[in-house]
Amino acid sequence: MTEPTKPAPAERPRVLLVDPYRARDDPMERKFIELYPSLGLLTLAAFLRSHGCEVSIVDLTFSRDDRDFERALERWRPQVVGLHTKTLTYRRSISLARRAKSAGAVVVAGGPDAATRTDEYLADGVDAVAYSEGEEVLLDLARNVASGRPVEPWSGLAVRKDGKVVRGPPRPFLKDLDSLPLPAWDLVDMEAYLSAWERKTGERRAAILTSRGCPFHCSWCSKPTFGTTFRQQSPARVLAELRALRDRYRVNYVRFCDDVFGIQRSWLTQLLDGMERERLDLHFECLARVDLLKPDLLPRLKAAGLARVYVGVESGSQRMLDLMSRGTRLSQVESVATALRREGIRQFWFLMLGYPGETLEDIEATPALFRRFSPEEYSVSIAVPIPGTRFFDSVRDRLKDPGARRASDGGKTLLYEAAYPNRLYRWQQTRFRIEAALARTRGRLPDRAREGLSRTADRFNEKVATPLLTGGKKPR
Repeated sequence: MTEPTKPAPAERPRVLLVDPYRARDDPMERKFIELYPSLGLLTLAAFLRSHGCEVSIVDLTFSRDDRDFERALERWRPQVVGLHTKTLTYRRSISLARRAKSAGAVVVAGGPDAATRTDEYLADGVDAVAYSEGEEVLLDLARNVASGRPVEPWSGLAVRKDGKVVRGPPRPFLKDLDSLPLPAWDLVDMEAYLSAWERKTGERRAAILTSRGCPFHCSWCSKPTFGTTFRQQSPARVLAELRALRDRYRVNYVRFCDDVFGIQRSWLTQLLDGMERERLDLHFECLARVDLLKPDLLPRLKAAGLARVYVGVESGSQRMLDLMSRGTRLSQVESVATALRREGIRQFWFLMLGYPGETLEDIEATPALFRRFSPEEYSVSIAVPIPGTRFFDSVRDRLKDPGARRASDGGKTLLYEAAYPNRLYRWQQTRFRIEAALARTRGRLPDRAREGLSRTADRFNEKVATPLLTGGKKPR
């Protein structure tokens, strides 16, 4: 059913938005130290506030406990509590939801984890799940709750009725992203984030999102919120946000958090023109695909301030890239990696092991590629099957205990019966650490010695580790 058309209630809706994430509990965060406030919550808060709601945010990122949340419930008495969900925060999200419900609030969960595991969130205590883009969904929910209406499966919401999950009809995506107000930075402790970055890097770093959605079709990627749509703010709107961050918070380094940055070259050219014209004096980083990050564009990006690129390399085997439906070629990886090194732009490679169909030959191809280009930074994870993806569907009958998914340590645990045992993939992750350590000895250790150590590690892998860890097992 669709939600009734209602004027704003006489009482302004009170909405408390909560980020349950705590950095101290995240093993990946302890490794990479990359903290930003939730852009989703900041945008939601700004949108709700611009439409007459009273909004507050409880951000637990730097917290040691949940006392800030308890105080907000007691003092502010929100009618609606919205939780931003991630796999890592599932248990805390449910705990916070139960406390909010006991305080009389309606609890709605949004974000990637709730959108992919809607049934579990509803079974474990939340009142509703916003399964798509959240601004208008949450505004309608808040207005209806403030008017005394019971929660129903209105457009964009899933609820539990008579023991069953009922989804309301999909809500159309926002067409004009320029209409969104600037994020509500004032509702979180921006200085805590900026100071943390300043202590670590000497830079005051912030994040922005210029687009929504990704039009590509990687088989392991979940897109529960924005799907395969692609909508983008205008270059002028992006420049306004960059100016605001610089002028209000003295930000001098920005992460573009788009799923893929620079999909439209004409848009990117206009943005770079504006950044140069306005002399924003910002350095920035982004996530890019090797088929879009053309080498001829890199000098222009470097001149505009590009300092680091996150690249989804995934595998050194073309066969595996094809199985993943990446749509990229190893030749493109090689061309872009060479051009980035030439321009002096740092590379962060995302790599994946354990995808279905992978053989020992495919596994060996990835560290070999890594060794050739020695990216400054990297992450190598064991493939995680996420509900709603083709990868998940292909291994559904081989999934291990579903509870293991919540306990998975940053892609370090096999969650399905894969080609080889988990211990082989953990060893392969160790091999990348060895390769990275050897790469850092360039200029300090003679090339001959470094190459000798690499050959020794390769022989150990081939003659000892791999036979021992696989037991001669063949891929499935």
